[in-house]
Amino acid sequence: MTRLPRIASRRSRPRGFRFGTAPRLGLFTTIALLLIAGRAGSPCFAAPLPAAKAMLSPLPTDSVRAGMTGYGLSVFRGTSVDSFPMTILGVLKGNRPGADLILARAHGEFLERTGIIAGMSGSPVYVGGRLIGAVSYTWAFTKDPVAGITPIGEMLNSLRPMPEEKLEPSDARYGGLDLPPGGASPLPGEAHPIATPLALSGFTPEAIRYLDPWLKEHGFVSAPGGGAQDVGSCDSIVPGSAVGVELVRGDMSATAIGTATYREGNRVLAFGHPFFALGRVQLPLTAATIHTVFASQQISTKVGSATRTCGTLVADRSVGIAGQLGSAPSMIPVTVSIRGPQSLERRYQFEIARSRSLTPGLAAATIVSSISEALFDVGLSTTRYDLTYWLNGGTRLLKRGNAIVAPAPLAGAGDDVSQTLLLLLINRFEPVQLDSLRADISVEDGLDQATLTSFRVEPTMAAPGESVQVELSIRPARHAPETRRVTVRIPPGTPQGDLTVRVCNGPETDKWERDRAPETFEPQNLDHLLSLLSRERRGDQIFVQLYREVRGVSVHGGEISQAPSSILDVLGAGAKSGDGAPVKGATLVEVPVEMGRVMNGCEQKTVTVLPYRVR
Repeated sequence: MTRLPRIASRRSRPRGFRFGTAPRLGLFTTIALLLIAGRAGSPCFAAPLPAAKAMLSPLPTDSVRAGMTGYGLSVFRGTSVDSFPMTILGVLKGNRPGADLILARAHGEFLERTGIIAGMSGSPVYVGGRLIGAVSYTWAFTKDPVAGITPIGEMLNSLRPMPEEKLEPSDARYGGLDLPPGGASPLPGEAHPIATPLALSGFTPEAIRYLDPWLKEHGFVSAPGGGAQDVGSCDSIVPGSAVGVELVRGDMSATAIGTATYREGNRVLAFGHPFFALGRVQLPLTAATIHTVFASQQISTKVGSATRTCGTLVADRSVGIAGQLGSAPSMIPVTVSIRGPQSLERRYQFEIARSRSLTPGLAAATIVSSISEALFDVGLSTTRYDLTYWLNGGTRLLKRGNAIVAPAPLAGAGDDVSQTLLLLLINRFEPVQLDSLRADISVEDGLDQATLTSFRVEPTMAAPGESVQVELSIRPARHAPETRRVTVRIPPGTPQGDLTVRVCNGPETDKWERDRAPETFEPQNLDHLLSLLSRERRGDQIFVQLYREVRGVSVHGGEISQAPSSILDVLGAGAKSGDGAPVKGATLVEVPVEMGRVMNGCEQKTVTVLPYRVR
């Protein structure tokens, strides 16, 4: 199984990036958490909630001193906002680039036992009734409930309109180069963002393991949750209340849980640290409820669920997230239909967040979860899948598919979707909007595969315009050998000499063509990219090719080989200056053969082209 992809952009992608080189996905084990049997007393002490006037008059960081006392607000069960005492330890000036960090210690029996809790990010802290900032950072392996507080003055800047060019700066990542992820392993003594619980409902353990490395990389911990309940009121979103960012809803749900810091009219600030550092975004913002707190020596975690969609997350910055209450953004419909052994049929429907950075991984995880839920008891198997992408308001359509054999039917379609969406959504040519996605998946018990053992060509000499018969010898797994005959016509005008007859499965043919003419796999525009994606060869096909050693060049994604030497000289000179590249010979004919099984093997022979007809 491959690794959930990182995001590339046209600004950072190195020259020579080609289709078929997307990063890979991987698996981690899920985090183990200890559930508190019951809530032993209240985590709070009585303290008045701040008045609206105090909320609009924050205390400047320059006025914060060590020894000051105050309180923080957060939800630890249900939707009721509780308070907890805090003591200011100091201000770390310039702790982050261009920003300060207030250091404080929380008190109370509950937090002394749990430590700072994942999901407390954004909890507002008040001194003298005036807001100073949001609980947002902590330190690894600390024994005391010590938190870093993002100053409210820095967070208020998130309410300012964001220039259009700031759209999703995470797209400036390629390969191993990332914007600072919240989940990166901190250095000893280094403050890091408090982990954000991702409340998952309907996801199988296999899908959670599939997601886990991606979650940890970005500062998330997986936690059990429930689907959005559509209860409660959006008026309940006040400083200290639980809020969520909805990433998946439907037959599965995924909501990131945090805490609201500040509300002014319909504008809300939360988290106090980046969500994904996406910049300008359009993601559903929800109210949330907290069911309980899991306590752990590694990190305690709030367990919550979304209650009602209340608006739109519009900015995701280094100092927190900003939302607008009211209308919510649209999400992307995904349908997964599965057919399996013993007439099994399942259909799953859900919606995923619309984001160039998040959509590929979310789509892959939902497909993996659908497969593992429907086919939990299937081992060695053959999987065939067809994927349909509706793009840009229905103006473009992409279809692709494959057939694979594997120890379990989990990878395949999910990996394909993540890599395809990665290439589409971060393409450097023009914006692509995914309108909807459909995955049709068929799984059979056992390995339905075969091997091409040999082939022969009759006749071995023929004139241009004549046909030759290619007889394939096939050895299916656990079945008697088979033969298949394919007719291949030598193109009229083919020069006298030898041709290579290549007979290979889909992946081997793709590899051969990429090695033969690599520049033709570097997309030149969106239509070319869609063409490359749609014509990738399937694993249950054999391809019979006629290949000729001939001089040629590729120019702007196309290939020229049947041209006078003078023209090739001019084009070759352009290739040397970077306007093209030489190619290794020319594929004159390609005949696809549907085999009905996943094929292995690759063979080649020679046929001679005569200057005249043999008969």
